[in-house]
Amino acid sequence: MSRFRTLLFSLLVVGLASPVTAELITKKFDWQPVGGTQKTDMSTTDMAVSAVRFDLSDTLPPIRRSTAKAIVRVDNNSNIDQEVGVALAVFDGDGNLIAAGNGGNKVGELGKGERSEFTVPFAYVYRNLKDAKTFLVTLETRTKGKEKWKPKPTATP
Repeated sequence: MSRFRTLLFSLLVVGLASPVTAELITKKFDWQPVGGTQKTDMSTTDMAVSAVRFDLSDTLPPIRRSTAKAIVRVDNNSNIDQEVGVALAVFDGDGNLIAAGNGGNKVGELGKGERSEFTVPFAYVYRNLKDAKTFLVTLETRTKGKEKWKPKPTATP
């Protein structure tokens, strides 16, 4: 009977632990926007990034903050609401990072079967976007209602 309990406990732990993890995918693309928009073919099991629209704009005086941004379209193809995070990093031909930002759900979740656009601002590192050659997109999702991440406690000396 002890063996049965151990097996049952193991299956229960595996079954409960697997949905708790967030899905994460990163993909690199050549810089080829047409009219500012680039189609992407990036997906996890149930989520997809189908397009990125770049707005290379200008700066807002007097603080010199850029209005450059990317708008990332995310489709929730699952039957469960999802928390969504997206990040973009843009590189020049030499591999230098020339723009970076992140965005995602500020409140609530992306509903099952819905799509939304998330703004990724390039607030302060943007001046060389004209030299862009490649970019990375990262999509991180987690099922609605799962336990929030908490930092590990630090050891006290």
